[in-house]
Amino acid sequence: MGARDQDLGGRLGLSLRSSYSYAWAHGEVTGLVTEEKTVAGWGLGDTIPRAQLGWTSGAWSNTLYLTGWLPTGRYQRGFEPNTGKNRYGVNLGWGVTYTDPGTQIEIDSAVGVTFSTPNPATDYKNGDAFTWEGAVGKKFANGLQVGVAGYAYQQLTGDTGAGARLGPFKGRVFGLGPQLIYNTVLMQRPAVLNLHNYQEFGAVNRFEGNVTTFSATFKF
Repeated sequence: MGARDQDLGGRLGLSLRSSYSYAWAHGEVTGLVTEEKTVAGWGLGDTIPRAQLGWTSGAWSNTLYLTGWLPTGRYQRGFEPNTGKNRYGVNLGWGVTYTDPGTQIEIDSAVGVTFSTPNPATDYKNGDAFTWEGAVGKKFANGLQVGVAGYAYQQLTGDTGAGARLGPFKGRVFGLGPQLIYNTVLMQRPAVLNLHNYQEFGAVNRFEGNVTTFSATFKF
């Protein structure tokens, strides 16, 4: 949900959201003995508050945002189908959108830096990370938008804490795939339905796979 008002010449937005997610993971260790395990399950996600300030000038829009997460999601220590992070964190970012008024082609790009607190269950602190997200899509008169989206994740500092037994273990991964966005009205409220499917590649010290996400945003 969200609320908007004028501030500093821009529009202030406040939101609070959570999710109910399905997690599937397969892990395999090879060596003298080969072991593999698959886990899957549903669970509540973390609670994510967000504050943003946006400006629009012609075909261009800019947004500064601060996003946090509160560890309310499902979490168990070990190789489990976790849908929560079990730690606090914040992401500071800037997003830019250009919409061509003639073709209705929309180009989105956002960069951010993420900071995390240690996971108390494992005494493991993830390093600070840089993220980039981008998309190119075609907007149609019926509210549908079809396009391609991608992202990049790169740790800037190494992992720390007693649980970081493998050292700094800096991670990196990229993702690319199709996206569908639909602007509509549900329960008499403007809503945005967003579906992404990413194929990950170039992973270093990270799991690599296929990620599908669906979100529904209601405006108040």
